[in-house]
Amino acid sequence: MTSNSSGGGSAFQAIASSLCELGIGTAQKKNSSQQEARSSNVKAFFQDIWQIQPAIFRSCRDACADKDCPLYKAISMGWDDVAQLLHHCRESSSCAPFFFQNGNPITNPETTYANNPHAAYLDGCSIIVNHADSHHQIISNLCNSLQETFPHVYANTYLSPPDSHAVNAHADDRDVLVVQVIGSKTWKVYMKVPIQYPFENEQVGKNGLDVDQSVFAGGLCFDDKEITLSTGDVLYMPRGFVHEASTHTQNPTMMERNEVIEPSFHITLAIATHDWCMSTILSDAIRTTLIGNPEFRKALPIGPCVEYGGSSQYEMDFLKDQLDNAISLIQTNVTTKLLHEQLTNKYSMHNSRAGELRRNITTRKRPIEEQTEECVGYLAACRLNLDSIVRASSAEERNSVVLEDGRLRGLTVREETMQTLMTIIGAMKEMPYLHIKVKDLATKVGSVCSNPTICDFTLLSFARCCVELGALAVVKQA
Repeated sequence: MTSNSSGGGSAFQAIASSLCELGIGTAQKKNSSQQEARSSNVKAFFQDIWQIQPAIFRSCRDACADKDCPLYKAISMGWDDVAQLLHHCRESSSCAPFFFQNGNPITNPETTYANNPHAAYLDGCSIIVNHADSHHQIISNLCNSLQETFPHVYANTYLSPPDSHAVNAHADDRDVLVVQVIGSKTWKVYMKVPIQYPFENEQVGKNGLDVDQSVFAGGLCFDDKEITLSTGDVLYMPRGFVHEASTHTQNPTMMERNEVIEPSFHITLAIATHDWCMSTILSDAIRTTLIGNPEFRKALPIGPCVEYGGSSQYEMDFLKDQLDNAISLIQTNVTTKLLHEQLTNKYSMHNSRAGELRRNITTRKRPIEEQTEECVGYLAACRLNLDSIVRASSAEERNSVVLEDGRLRGLTVREETMQTLMTIIGAMKEMPYLHIKVKDLATKVGSVCSNPTICDFTLLSFARCCVELGALAVVKQA
C-alpha cells in the first residue's frame, strides 16, 4: 500500500486542521504561544499525537472545505437520520442494536423491547449500533474518506438519553475518533494506562477484566479535568486509555432558560491498530510458514511416560532440533516483503468486505415508503419522521393492528417523560380531528406543561411506537 496523496481524505484533513487540545502534552507542544490549543495538521497529528496521547479537535465542521465534505455531512445528521439508521439495523439479522441501561446490558432485548430501539430509548436505554457504516450512507461515506488517511475504518454509534451512560469505564484494543454529532457528552479519560497497546483479551473493563483502582487514582488527562464534547467536536483516543462518558441532566441555567435537554448521539470511528502491529503480523507469518511444513504439524513426542516420548534428555534434544529447523525455515521464508504483502492484503480484505456492505446499503433496505398504504402498524411507523403528520387512530384502525411475535406489544416509559407523554396521547384521543406534525406534539397538543426531557427524538420515538401499536395513525399526504 503506497501513499498517493498528502494528508489523505478531506474528512481527516478537516479534523487535523481544527483547534487542538492535547490530553497530555509535551514541552514541544505546549509553549507560551500554544498552551493547550493550537492549529494542527495531518503531519503533526502522526508525529505528536497518534498512538501517544488523547486529543480534542474543536468545531471540526468549521474546518471542512465545503458542505460536500463527508465529515460536514456526518456532523450535520439530524434525528430523522438517526431514526433511519436505527430502522435499518433493526431489520438486520446479523447486526441488531445493543441496549444498555446505566452501564448494564439488556440481556433479553427481544422479549423486553421486541428489538425496537425507539421503545428501548423511551425506557431510558442507550442504543449502540455496531458497524453503523453498513447501515447509513452518510456514515459509510465518512469511513471511506477516512480510509484515504488510515488503512481501514469502521463505525459504531452511541445514542444516550439525558442523565445516563452506556458502558462503564473501560479501555479498547483499537484507536478511535469520537465524532459528537448531536447534543453533548462529558468524558473522563484517565492518565494511567494499565496495559500498553492492549489486544482483545486485554481490554480492562470488559469481559470480567477489572480496571485497577490505581487507574482511577492516577488522575485524568486534559489537565486532570473532565471534558465535554459538543456538536462538531472530535476526540482522538489511542488504544489502551481507560475512559467513560455520560450525558447531562438539567442544570440551574438550563432550568432558568427552560432549555430542552437533548440526548447525545456520537459516532465512534474505530481504527483496529491491534490487528496491524508487528507482533500480530509476524506471528501470523510464522504460523503460516510453519504449518506449511508437515513436520511442524506433528504432535511433539513429549508426554507422561517414556513410551510416549523418551527420556528427558531426548525430549530436550528433540526440541532443540525442531527449534533450529523452525528458525532456519523462518529466516528463509519470513521476509520484509512477505510481511508487507501480508499487511496490505489484510487491509484490502477488510476494505473489500466493508466496501461491499457499504455499496449495498440501499439494496439491503426495505423500501418502507413504497411498502404499504397502511396508517397504523409496524410498516406505517417505519415511515415516520419529525415532519410526518399524525392523528388519533380510529377503533377500526386499532383493531387492525396484529401484535405479532417479535413485534412491539407494549411500552414502558422512563419516569421523567411518562406524565407528559401520557398527557399527549390522552389529548390526541380527546381531539380525533386534530392533525399535527410529530415535532409539534409537545407544544401544540392541549395544555401540555413544559418538560425539558421531551426533545425531538423522544417525540419521534414515542410517535413511532404509538403508530406501531395502533394508538396513533399516520395522516397520508398528497
